[in-house]
Amino acid sequence: MRYWMLGLIFALTASPLAAAADSFRDLLVAYRCEVVQRLEQIYATGDLASDRHRFIAITVPAHPHGYVQCIFHDKGTGLYCEAASGFWYDKAGAPRTFHQTAKAIAALAQLGFDTDDSQGNFNIDRDLSDPPDFNAAADFMLRALHDGYDARGDMSLEFNAPFARNTPTSCIPVS
Repeated sequence: MRYWMLGLIFALTASPLAAAADSFRDLLVAYRCEVVQRLEQIYATGDLASDRHRFIAITVPAHPHGYVQCIFHDKGTGLYCEAASGFWYDKAGAPRTFHQTAKAIAALAQLGFDTDDSQGNFNIDRDLSDPPDFNAAADFMLRALHDGYDARGDMSLEFNAPFARNTPTSCIPVS
């Protein structure tokens, strides 16, 4: 009887963890290729000495204010990322009306984001390896979108990347 009860407790607590792992895997399957290839294209395009337009922003349309944006800097040796805090939700000078949930803030903090939103978005500055690991950078961005803003693989995420405007054709599934 005791083992049966322990099994039931484990099953009840493991189910949400398994579901979260599955939903993140689904998001990776749906978007990893696209994010990796866009990051590669941004990194390879333009002048490494200039940070101008060397960014990617990914938005979760179903979220009232959910996005992650990263920019290559310091001649391609760093990747500065921001996650939406709600600070910029209202117009400059207007009283702040939107704050992320405690769950979102905790998830982003777990990933290493500075979650002080008194002056702007949550942020983190990451060093890039040489050569850069675009898979790790894409996984990091997708994890932040998944855990912080409930992005899922069946959603249509929106991209803004001046140096990588279109979905890479090699990432479009052929049916």
